Amino acid sequence: MIPAVPHHPGGDASRRRGIRPLTLMALMLIVLIFIPPGFNADARFGPSSSVAASQKRSYPRHLYPKLFIQVQKYYPSATLLDKAADWDVLVLDAETVASRPEFLGPSGRIRSHNAAAVVLFYFSPADIIPGNPAPINAGFLAGLKDGDYMKDAAGARYLLFLLPGGVWTEMLNLTTRVNGYLPAYLKSAVVSKGLGDGVFYDWITEQISWLNDRSPNPNKPLDIDNDGVADSDAKLDSAWVRGTKNMLAKSRQKYPEGTLIVGNGGWVFDDTYKGCLQGRMVENFLGGESFGYDWHRVLRGHWLMHRGSLSPKISLIMANGGMRNYRFMRFALCSTLMFDGYFAYTNTGTYQASWWYDEYSVDKTTGKAVRSLAFKGWLGSPKGAAYDAADTTVLLSSFLLKDDRSSLTKVWRRDFEYGTALVNPGSATRTVSLGAVFRKIKGTFDPATNDGKTVSSVQLGPRSGLVLLAK
Repeated sequence: MIPAVPHHPGGDASRRRGIRPLTLMALMLIVLIFIPPGFNADARFGPSSSVAASQKRSYPRHLYPKLFIQVQKYYPSATLLDKAADWDVLVLDAETVASRPEFLGPSGRIRSHNAAAVVLFYFSPADIIPGNPAPINAGFLAGLKDGDYMKDAAGARYLLFLLPGGVWTEMLNLTTRVNGYLPAYLKSAVVSKGLGDGVFYDWITEQISWLNDRSPNPNKPLDIDNDGVADSDAKLDSAWVRGTKNMLAKSRQKYPEGTLIVGNGGWVFDDTYKGCLQGRMVENFLGGESFGYDWHRVLRGHWLMHRGSLSPKISLIMANGGMRNYRFMRFALCSTLMFDGYFAYTNTGTYQASWWYDEYSVDKTTGKAVRSLAFKGWLGSPKGAAYDAADTTVLLSSFLLKDDRSSLTKVWRRDFEYGTALVNPGSATRTVSLGAVFRKIKGTFDPATNDGKTVSSVQLGPRSGLVLLAK
């Protein structure tokens, strides 16, 4: 969920960059989540696995469309986790290391169902819930010192988000020792257990200065260097980035070789953290459009960051909406297919949906959508880069590199071994000649669009996408 951010009086859009990543939803769960008897940090864990061996096994089997799921709950149900095992990449709360170990590791229920699954553990380096009793979080809180917290110009701890019941989360200051303490703690409490492939850090953002523009704001202006003086926007943002990079570098040093490190960038970002991560997530695809973060800008940031990410790359795009908003789901999926990222479509709020769609798995022989691991990755591998559907020599990447906003006026296409994907980010309906005969998916969720017909041209409405099978 992205917060409404007040308009900066000077009209500087960057001050309105209200990127609120996964933190709020995770924090609200403290009120909503049932912590059952036996929820014990000392639970026995399965045997450790080799992260490198796990990745060597998994990545060659992640074909297109590549999918990820976020399960944002301390104690997710067995039903939800069993369904989530169908996805390529699972982002689970770090608390599941303690609460659901039977699903994790090389012999857990997730890998027993889907040997190619990659599991990342979510943790927020930005803020904490005071007195959080969940064991992984509680252990982290026990090692914090007062100097690890972000303060305002009056010396008070900076209150970040108001939770149900009137409890505020307290912000951490990544320019302090916490940038080393946090990865050291996660190494001991989470990563060393060998139950997953890496970590997913919330709040890997470029800016925090927008927090001073919140209304209402319970604090005085931010004081990131604790000298009792409010800091400028430039100082706040540069110090935050520097502290975040220190945390990421220390994570890389402390974690076992091959541990994946992925971050949440919020609505939009650039390649500020290139060389630091395996990738970043776009959260709430186009959720910040009213602030100027449109399709071109979001895809540009996604592509820049992916290009600058470490291998193996895990770039993520999450779209949010109603379960039956098939048009928007396809638009976001096809936008993701223009590059090499993983895609998720989920609810708005706390991420606990396990919705499946026609485009996720298809029997290539019959053309019918079937929910089955055997038919996932049905598009195969890409044949090349995304290009203008009217001119194969014009590449989408060249428009993004030049920051050419006329990308919004074209229909973009990317061909795969067993099909093709089209996306129209513009405001007008476009007719696209395919140059060959293709089949529409024979859908079960959205048969009105996925009607199984054979086509050599298609009409794409504004802000829409379509995935087709090769004939």
